[in-house]
Amino acid sequence: MDITFIGAARTVTGSLHLIEYNDKKILLECGMYQGHREEAERINQTFPFKPKDIKAVILSHAHIDHSGNLPNLVKRGFNGPIFCTPATKDIASLLLLDSAKIQEYDIKHLNKRLREKGLPQKEPLYEVEDAEHTLKYFSPKQYRDPFEPIPGLTITLYDAGHILGSSIILLETEETRLLFSGDLGRKSMPIIKDPTVLKDIDYLILESTYGGRDHKTFAGMIDECRQIINEGKRKRSKIIIPAFAVERTQLLVTMLKTLYDDGTLKDMPVYVDSPLASDVTEVFRDHPECFDKETYQIFAKGDPFNFPGLHYVADSEESKALNSQAGPMVIMSASGMCEGGRVVHHLIHCIENENNIIVITGFQARGTLGRKILEGADKVYIFNDGFKVRAKVYFMGGLSAHADGNDLVEYVQKTQTGKLKKVFLIHGDIEEAFALQNRLQNTLHIDTDIPQSMTTVSV
Repeated sequence: MDITFIGAARTVTGSLHLIEYNDKKILLECGMYQGHREEAERINQTFPFKPKDIKAVILSHAHIDHSGNLPNLVKRGFNGPIFCTPATKDIASLLLLDSAKIQEYDIKHLNKRLREKGLPQKEPLYEVEDAEHTLKYFSPKQYRDPFEPIPGLTITLYDAGHILGSSIILLETEETRLLFSGDLGRKSMPIIKDPTVLKDIDYLILESTYGGRDHKTFAGMIDECRQIINEGKRKRSKIIIPAFAVERTQLLVTMLKTLYDDGTLKDMPVYVDSPLASDVTEVFRDHPECFDKETYQIFAKGDPFNFPGLHYVADSEESKALNSQAGPMVIMSASGMCEGGRVVHHLIHCIENENNIIVITGFQARGTLGRKILEGADKVYIFNDGFKVRAKVYFMGGLSAHADGNDLVEYVQKTQTGKLKKVFLIHGDIEEAFALQNRLQNTLHIDTDIPQSMTTVSV
């Protein structure tokens, strides 16, 4: 079995890995690369293989950096099955359609400016019609239900504990057991179950997003959020929270529900301004089989994704109206890396006011607007217009759905039964991957590699 690491090799975004077995080819993931516009366009438009030669795609979860280039793959000739869990299929259906709509909208907005400057027009990576066509190829599989995408290669999906429906992917031949972590979740987080631990693995492909960092506890994050809310009350702030529509928004809602129950959010409205997040929340309600015991019990008593003062914003006019309303208020909106969607327009209206607050709640890929804000840029560009960053910026990294360095080392240790031959680290900036490599090699004495893009290994 040959593995070619293509995307998310020594970087975090654009997951894409080619598996070749007995002259047949499948893909693990087909993610969209997110970053500088020109670089992203080049990477996303280019496949280093013929899409029509791919027999199947195995999708670990629905996040756009793992699924977002599927419509382009289909558009260029792929017509095989896309295997994933039922919850992943439901969420990916929403995310891919939303991605296409955002691309169409953003390209229209960008082309208007390009025309004014006499510059060439651009095309979206794919359109809504392409996304709709792609959904026909999804083939859902339950956790722990083995299947053969190509003869001689058995695939089994296990719960990764990252987002609803996320999977660890086990690939088995007669000779080899290869485990692909996808995005590995954290232990003891609200809503979904902890990651499944598998043993007797020969090779492990492991994410390293936070390989060199430790997260705060969830209880600590609630305390930090309480302090931010109280500051926002005093300053009558608009608290803008760019939040991924999947998992992060639902997690934040459960946190804010706790703060409502203890009185912190009294008389302070909260707006979830993302139709996608609202739709995804409905998918959460449809898949209680993915919940941990505590969340399942809460559902028996009521709705963990609702409380008085929480408003799910439906149409664009209501969203625009928020820009003319005075604080204090909380606005949660996608996208989580500030690369598109309604949050961009809220930032345009709020970022230059020193009384406002921006709360970054998750990983920001290099080159994204969210990364620039997080790193303290004095000025950022949105739709080619410059804006001074005067709003106060907070980072609540402890809300990440990714395992931290300690979690990753512990996971490898639990899989290690004397059989593990090698670990390949992917989906991490090079500093994080190096930090994790050092711990795995020096502490657990496991051969660990950080492959560059287009590296092929045989196992």
